[in-house]
Amino acid sequence: MDEWPGVSRRSGRSHPVRFRKHRSERRLHQLFVHRSRWPRHLLHLELGDQETHGLRIPARSCGGHRGLVPIPGLRRGGGRVPVHRRHAGRNDDALVHPHLRSDRDQRVRRTPDTCDRSHGPLGVGQRTRRRHPEHLSIERANRRRDSVVGVRISGFGPCLDGFYDPSLQVQMNVYARTAEQIDAGRAANDSLRTAEDVRARQKILREYADSVLGGLPTDRPVPVARLAGTVERPSFRIEKVVLEKAPGRLVTANLYLPRNTGEPTGAVLFLSGHSEAGKAARRYQSFCARLARNGLVVLAIDSIGHGERKSYLDSAGREEVRPNVVEHNHAGVQCWWIGDTIARYFVDDARRSIDYLCTRPEVDPARIGVAGNSGGATQATWLMLAEPRITAAAVGCFIMSRSSYQWSGGAQDAEQILPGGAQVGVDHEDFLIAMAPRPVLVMSANYDFFPVEGAIDTVERAGRVYGILGNPDGLGHVRVDHPHGLRAELARAAAGFFVRHLGDDAGAPVDHSDPELIPEADLQCTASGQIRLDHPDVSQVFELNRGRFDVLRSTRSSSPAQWLADQVGEHRRTPAEFFARWQPPQRHRVGAVELISRKAVWWSEVDVVNAGVFVRPAQDPMTAVEIACFDGGTSELADRTTWLAERVGRGIGILAVDVRGIGALAPHPINPFPLEENYGTVYKLMTDLIWLGDSLAAARVFDVLRAVEFVTQEQATSHGGPGIQFFGAGAGAFFGYLAAAIEPRIRRIELETPPLDPESIIQTRLHGPQSTWQHVIPGMAVHCPLDDLLPEFSGRDLHIHT
Repeated sequence: MDEWPGVSRRSGRSHPVRFRKHRSERRLHQLFVHRSRWPRHLLHLELGDQETHGLRIPARSCGGHRGLVPIPGLRRGGGRVPVHRRHAGRNDDALVHPHLRSDRDQRVRRTPDTCDRSHGPLGVGQRTRRRHPEHLSIERANRRRDSVVGVRISGFGPCLDGFYDPSLQVQMNVYARTAEQIDAGRAANDSLRTAEDVRARQKILREYADSVLGGLPTDRPVPVARLAGTVERPSFRIEKVVLEKAPGRLVTANLYLPRNTGEPTGAVLFLSGHSEAGKAARRYQSFCARLARNGLVVLAIDSIGHGERKSYLDSAGREEVRPNVVEHNHAGVQCWWIGDTIARYFVDDARRSIDYLCTRPEVDPARIGVAGNSGGATQATWLMLAEPRITAAAVGCFIMSRSSYQWSGGAQDAEQILPGGAQVGVDHEDFLIAMAPRPVLVMSANYDFFPVEGAIDTVERAGRVYGILGNPDGLGHVRVDHPHGLRAELARAAAGFFVRHLGDDAGAPVDHSDPELIPEADLQCTASGQIRLDHPDVSQVFELNRGRFDVLRSTRSSSPAQWLADQVGEHRRTPAEFFARWQPPQRHRVGAVELISRKAVWWSEVDVVNAGVFVRPAQDPMTAVEIACFDGGTSELADRTTWLAERVGRGIGILAVDVRGIGALAPHPINPFPLEENYGTVYKLMTDLIWLGDSLAAARVFDVLRAVEFVTQEQATSHGGPGIQFFGAGAGAFFGYLAAAIEPRIRRIELETPPLDPESIIQTRLHGPQSTWQHVIPGMAVHCPLDDLLPEFSGRDLHIHT
């Protein structure tokens, strides 16, 4: 006989629980559960040596109660484990984990006045209050699996009760499709052999950029510059200007003008990365001053959400939305809804800034370059695609390859997402190819979160194209041993690069001494430090996108339902059959209603499973089948048991479904951010799909349509009623409304909450929450407004609760 230590409540010391060890139990011993209120976290397990694998349940983890009750019926290689039960005066309301369940396991019947508050990872419930022992009973019997197991109907355990791990399926689906497109783009670039081949590829890239940016205007007025003051330095001066691109559209900028240049000289447009101070950030102003001391004109602008251009401030100057990353994504979602990208407005700011540089007498329009770091490098690469006037570019801490960054799990800002870019094979090497043979310097930090190995591969591949065009030395690459950021070593390399390619004397020595920093306040172009406060009526992305939405309405699809059907079905790969896995039925009693539930898993796509719990009357025939899609999927079932009983009591069979990424199909976290919030896993996968010209929401609508097909074909869900019903709540209301609009077999639709209205998001400056971003179907607000789908419900019952 061997002993396992337990914990006594009376003494706080360990006491033994005896059992006879079998060889089959060497690696998996009897699992113990305590007969008290369980904590929400997992038990603390301390493994001993290989022979005994001692298991200890600390008193603090078990509520401090005495006595341990084993889960009987556990088999391992045949045979039951005899257990000497000590202190077994009370029982436990634990359920056996599905991986450990045997045909003779012990079931626990809960009395009607005892209910679970939650379920832990092992299916162990917490009672709302402690009950006296005589209120509970333990049944040891060879019970059928469809016997009464309790009043609550729950969803799936880990890994769909052991059938399949769905936590990686959306990621793997997206990554595999992305890899296919990246490989196709690389193959296209590998096929380039002549200058004509390269020019044809560049034409494709420019046309793509023009298309995805929404067709930027070519006839535009020259920006009007308002001088707000100057800053004098020995070798240069700074003009603080506010550029008015159009009425109400303002950009704050610092213009660095070198002294004693004489003739017009080269100029650099500097685009700052994500920084609270924008153009005045220490490293960025130092970079600009370094170029100005070496004889180059520099125009440093505040990009959207940077420096003096925070978009979301109240009248007192308090931030309503955090600037930079959060602001870009907040406004970027609104742009996606109308089929645009927020990059449109970044690129327009940069191009209008070049327009302004071309008007300055100090600047030679034939020698204008662009420089940027991090988010500024993102903007610079857009210009490399879309702006032919750029004659040289230096981009830092951004160039990599999509394949190298894909597996990092890192998300990116809305302006870094190229809608449909993967469909034409766009990768970072294409930014460089679009510039060839014009000179480019790629600046990398070896310890950056943007993988330097991707940058090395990209530069090598694009360098071959520079060779085809006769400028093999036109593409350079400099690396430093630093983390992300525009370090002094990179700034020195960029200064030498621009002096060679844009300066008056390519061989002139370069002054590499570090410039004196200027206080941020001295570089401000506004009295308050913010455009929004000095000019409350200024037009920013929200206002501009809303105005563009009004313009695009005239281009909407003549058949909204067909447009939606195309978006939903275009990228899917359906299997030959569902290959459904049904679990054995379980019987439940809720009040006077007896129910039978069965869990099922089926294939929606060849590499994507869906799951559901089907609940039907135990005795009476079904008169209808209803698909239910909740905000949290089947994880909400335990809290909706009464709702289920009421509907099943009317003869309705309910299939509560989990569509991809929801409920039991929630993705495995691939980065440290909250799963459904900004920069989180769902956001990252959603934006990867936008790269593919697809959307997560469209795929989820497809899953609902597959559920309709599933209940139509499966014998277990057959019924004698007419058609199929749908019930939706939260996110499920949105997916169900769209699915029902293109699936006439859904005869009755009930939505507990109104479906998300894309137009309301476009018209609402402070929209939210962030979890609704995953509902984006790019262009839907223009081509498929919710109200335009109402005629599709003619002759059917549509009930929307408000």
